[in-house]
Amino acid sequence: MNSRTHTRRQRKGPSAFYKIFSALVLIAIIAGSSIYGTAFYKAHNMLSGTQVTLEDDPTVEPTRFDKEDTETFLVLGTDLSPQKKARGEFGRSDVMIVVILNKKEKQTTMLSVPRDSYVNIDYTGYNIPYGKTGLDQDKITHAYYFGSMDETNPNNGMRMATNTIEDLVGVEIDHVVSLNFQGFVDFIDAVGGVEIDVPFSSQQNSYDASRETVQIEQGLQQLSGEEALAYVRNRYDDPRGDIGRGQRQMEVINAVLEQSLGTSLLNNYDKVLKAVGDNMQTTLGPNDYMRLIEDVGALHDTVQYQLTGEGARADDGHFYYFLNEPLLEEVRYRVQQADAGNRVEPMSDTELESYTLDPNGVTYEAQ
Repeated sequence: MNSRTHTRRQRKGPSAFYKIFSALVLIAIIAGSSIYGTAFYKAHNMLSGTQVTLEDDPTVEPTRFDKEDTETFLVLGTDLSPQKKARGEFGRSDVMIVVILNKKEKQTTMLSVPRDSYVNIDYTGYNIPYGKTGLDQDKITHAYYFGSMDETNPNNGMRMATNTIEDLVGVEIDHVVSLNFQGFVDFIDAVGGVEIDVPFSSQQNSYDASRETVQIEQGLQQLSGEEALAYVRNRYDDPRGDIGRGQRQMEVINAVLEQSLGTSLLNNYDKVLKAVGDNMQTTLGPNDYMRLIEDVGALHDTVQYQLTGEGARADDGHFYYFLNEPLLEEVRYRVQQADAGNRVEPMSDTELESYTLDPNGVTYEAQ
């Protein structure tokens, strides 16, 4: 098994929306609210109710980040519906996106990690059933799932997902945002839908069983919240597989952001706040959003990376996504450069094509 370690620097502050949202969209929410004066106080009170603290986070004032060139977010999109939660079930993180806000270079870097990526997960120090102790190898979505079972802290799912991403990518996560399916649907509906040029027709099971399937046709159209969620969840109709799904997630993030920066967000402010407040947990506090307003310009220069690999069944009979290790190393280097405050460039199609799997087959090793 390949293993790698990195020195974990002291966490810089309260430790990135959806089944796709983005913490950066919330910056736009607060920026818009400040225009309307007293509306900010409503936002402040709502956002205070979404804030959680991870067990290993020291109390650090947001001004701590004024001296930092970058801030790093982990965006988790979970399938934990209100119905699941009421039944005592646990959710999985179907979307995991690292977002690096480079305040010095005015650039934003995003990295999408496939949910089934076969990785090392360290359960040391957690109280989890099913014999989960020490270092294990599993799909990365299970870090959030099994971490949530630790009753010593209800937010340990976020904490374990964060630690696993840090070990995989080699950067320290400053802020975490977790939003469930319903929050994504409600947010998209609140801003009047999102315009997407759909590349292929698809059919996806409804996330809450409100109807049997959601049908989406090919072409430029305004998707509702449920349609947008079906679009980013679909795994089987896209000829690009998990790679295509990651690209669709990034596409919707950018479309949501563009939609949110327009008047539709301001005109539906109460609905937007309710969509966020009822369905989100984050280590960001209200003062963080106000502090980040001046860095919104970095959203106009976005570089996106996508980890790729090959899906296969391992010896245990389960399906995993085995990451392309050379590509992982290259993306890891670029993300670490972004986290260090340096400008980075997107990977060209030629560069991506140069990273091929071992012709002798997939190496079944956790990264």
